[in-house]
Amino acid sequence: MRKINMILAGALFLCTVEVQATDVINQDNKAYTIKVQGEGNLSISNHKVGPNGSVYGLCGYSFCSFEINGHKINAEKDAKLKIQNGKFVK
Repeated sequence: MRKINMILAGALFLCTVEVQATDVINQDNKAYTIKVQGEGNLSISNHKVGPNGSVYGLCGYSFCSFEINGHKINAEKDAKLKIQNGKFVK
């Protein structure tokens, strides 16, 4: 019985590990395409966010750069970014 309890406790611990990634909340009434570049040039991707929409889990690297319409910002993987008036705000 003790082994079963230890296994269950270990499984519960593994299930509660939090995954951190950057979230973007668009507060504008306009859609944007977000260019995300992870740690140097390791990964480059594009993501669409609709008007007053959100995109979660964009960057799991230690840090990433985010760009919309020529406005660029750097953020760590657990950051929450907002888009206001066509620009990023931390």
